[in-house]
Amino acid sequence: MATASSTQPITDTPTQELGFSISQGVNWSDYITYRPIYPTSFFERIYSYHAQKPGSAWSVAHDVGAGCGIVSSILATRFDNVIVSDPNDGYAALARKLLVEEASLPESKFRFLQETAEKSSLESGTVDLITACECIHWTTPDDSIKDFGRELKTGGTLVITYYTRPLIEASERTVKAWLALWAAFSQISRGGLYDKAYYIGNNGLDSLEFPEERWERVKRVYINAQGTLEAFAVNDRVGGSMVKEGEERVWVEDDEDWRHMHGIEWFKAYLATWMPTTPVSALQGFWDELELALEGKEVRTRTPLAMVFATKKA
Repeated sequence: MATASSTQPITDTPTQELGFSISQGVNWSDYITYRPIYPTSFFERIYSYHAQKPGSAWSVAHDVGAGCGIVSSILATRFDNVIVSDPNDGYAALARKLLVEEASLPESKFRFLQETAEKSSLESGTVDLITACECIHWTTPDDSIKDFGRELKTGGTLVITYYTRPLIEASERTVKAWLALWAAFSQISRGGLYDKAYYIGNNGLDSLEFPEERWERVKRVYINAQGTLEAFAVNDRVGGSMVKEGEERVWVEDDEDWRHMHGIEWFKAYLATWMPTTPVSALQGFWDELELALEGKEVRTRTPLAMVFATKKA
């Protein structure tokens, strides 16, 4: 997940973090501070896709892999009820703390669940819209997408999103230093869950399949990728494409909402939010080269983002 937009009810980082362990790994204070902000345009794309369908309803939204409730806080401004779910210990409690106790949103709008994306306790055909933001690569996608279809009402909307590491737009030396650092980091994150995550994310979610007997109006949007899925590839662990003929593909370039200026300290803090958590010292030589290339300056970055939309078929 990324951080919520500047209009979000959540305005402060957690004062006390719950449920973080070595196995879970996420420090939400740093995540909120250093990950990209979900801009207003991100949610406008979601709402526009959902609203264009006849009879679209705005009663129940389910934020899957919600973490501390970043996306949930925005969905609550449009939907009557929001289900906030995450499989990790303590995350639902933290989301409740931030949304209800700190942001003062009415608790009656939310339902907090600790459960996986692959098998939800929700009743079939009860949800209008499901979001799975920055989390599908940690799941078994085929099983998750199947259960999303079970939860959704006929005509309901599924939105799956994923952004990868930002790309630097600066001197050739700076670009090479940044890419070399990520190549070295990806050698640390190998095997099992990490390999699966890369196979899913490295091709901009094209490895996600939406069976035609269950889904329609599949739309894949690629932002700031400059017309190539290589923008998403951190390494060579890339899954095959499951894009079907007839699925809409849209390329959006130069989206300023996903472009920023950053310096060396931000880059270090940002990488620390990725799994596995890696101390600067483990990649010291690569950091030294990047710092020399930056010459004490901030540089322009662009973040490639994939958004996949699908509608549950009757």
